[in-house]
Amino acid sequence: MAKNQALEALRDLHRVDSEIDKIDAQTELLPVSLHRIEARLNRQLQAIDHKRQRLKALRSQIHTKEVDLRAAEEQVDKLSQQMRKIRTNKEFTALQHEIGIKRVDASRVEDHILALMADIDQLQAEIKEIEQNVAQIQRELAEEQELVDEEAAKLAARRAELKRQRGAVARNVEPELLQEYERIAASKGSSALAACVGRTCQGCFMQIPPQLDQDLHAGIKIVYCPSCSRILYLP
Repeated sequence: MAKNQALEALRDLHRVDSEIDKIDAQTELLPVSLHRIEARLNRQLQAIDHKRQRLKALRSQIHTKEVDLRAAEEQVDKLSQQMRKIRTNKEFTALQHEIGIKRVDASRVEDHILALMADIDQLQAEIKEIEQNVAQIQRELAEEQELVDEEAAKLAARRAELKRQRGAVARNVEPELLQEYERIAASKGSSALAACVGRTCQGCFMQIPPQLDQDLHAGIKIVYCPSCSRILYLP
């Protein structure tokens, strides 16, 4: 096979390999959109978890305050009963003062409970809103997953077709040249070949010597870039 024909066969193989690499890159990028949606979903779920933990803490505080309130009310009742047994104005006044203090304490506890209940109402509203966001994001995720799966199937089918084409194209390349190409492709990937424009390798952008440029234009031998070892061709 003439060298220019050998190079053309190699370029055909290179075109197939380049398309396979492109499909592989597209396939690798497919989950990116899913990851973005999943990240949004996780942030919302974390927000719900945080607010539910806060809600649990507030309810625990209310329980504690309700116990305190019952204790204060019981003390007021007990002191009120003692007032019936008081004999002197001094004792009556002192006990009345103590009852007033206990009632103030009870009132403060009630106010605290009401404030906590307001916080709970606010939290529950926020949780409900986030739950709605979660449901919407989950729908988006399911829809995107369907699109990704569909596109992945198309890419996989196209890749399988290209792999079959590659087998046929590779048979047109001389075995030794194919082996050399495969060696370069192992490190350079789909850029195992590089165009040479104005004595400049488009793979590494280094200039090749004039003699190699003449050989390349003559088409009598396979020319390798002395800097990056890629196989050169004229565009």
